[in-house]
Amino acid sequence: MKLRIFILSLGLAILAGFTFVYGSNEGMIETEWEADPEFEGDPIQKDASVPEEEEPGAIDLNDEFVRLGGEENDQADTKPEPAPEYGIVPLSLSIPAIEVEADIEPVGVLDNGQMGVPADAEGVAWFEPGTMPGNTGNAVLAGHVDSRTGPAVFWDLNKLEPGDEIHVSGEDGEPLTFEVQLTVSYGRNDAPIEEIFGPTDKKRLNLITCSGTFDRAEGTHDQRLVVYTELVEPEAEEEPAEDFEGAPPAAPENVIVQHNRISWHAVRDEAVIGYRIYRENKETGAFDHIESVSAHERKSLRTEGAADYAFYITSVNGDGLESDPSEIASFRD
Repeated sequence: MKLRIFILSLGLAILAGFTFVYGSNEGMIETEWEADPEFEGDPIQKDASVPEEEEPGAIDLNDEFVRLGGEENDQADTKPEPAPEYGIVPLSLSIPAIEVEADIEPVGVLDNGQMGVPADAEGVAWFEPGTMPGNTGNAVLAGHVDSRTGPAVFWDLNKLEPGDEIHVSGEDGEPLTFEVQLTVSYGRNDAPIEEIFGPTDKKRLNLITCSGTFDRAEGTHDQRLVVYTELVEPEAEEEPAEDFEGAPPAAPENVIVQHNRISWHAVRDEAVIGYRIYRENKETGAFDHIESVSAHERKSLRTEGAADYAFYITSVNGDGLESDPSEIASFRD
């Protein structure tokens, strides 16, 4: 949101050309970047994830039983938990593949509309008005490719390949790991600002430096190199198996089968939300689940030809635990 507000506040300035200051062998150079009007879509494209199919035969308790006492049965209001955010204020950068170890300093937009740059050739600048590394959005780090005395911190940035790792650490020293997805070199005025700095639903860290040939007439390099990376999500700590308090509920008692009806006594347990009725399958000998009855409903079920079958009943609590079967009951004259 902070970055979106920042971009909107610049208004037409974004469309006309975003102004940056980068180091070169001529010192600090003002460079105007213009978004490519023909650039469409995300520079990093991945296959959409395929939703997992529900296990066949799975029963949703909210669909099976109606609960009273203020518990909602409408799942439409259920909102998924937001993805965790790991944002840090970055203090150091490590890129093992090109042997980079550097301190990170925050920079913003100067009074003249330019973005600040690292204080020295071996330092890296984090665009503080944007996103923190580890949070959803495009976090941006910038560094010099060279200086008046020779190569600078991002001299070998163009050697990075997909799969290379980048580590960023904050105050606690625990690094976040980002994996290189794509490396793109744009013309000086063609870098897609929205794709580098704008909003995204991914947790990205984009590294930027000058590249190409130094144009003395223009006082800057003729290209901009962008390395797009994505956060390698920290492995979530495995939660212990959910501890359901107590044992499964007791089984219903006094199951009675009549000509066209089966009835039973309620289980005196406030945690019970319903009952499942099972009927004997005469072909297989197994008992099939034929109906469910919510706890607040009458403890009986009309079923044609009940006298010709055997039945048992189970109770189910709000944690989804099902009781042992009741005693098997059949019609008696």
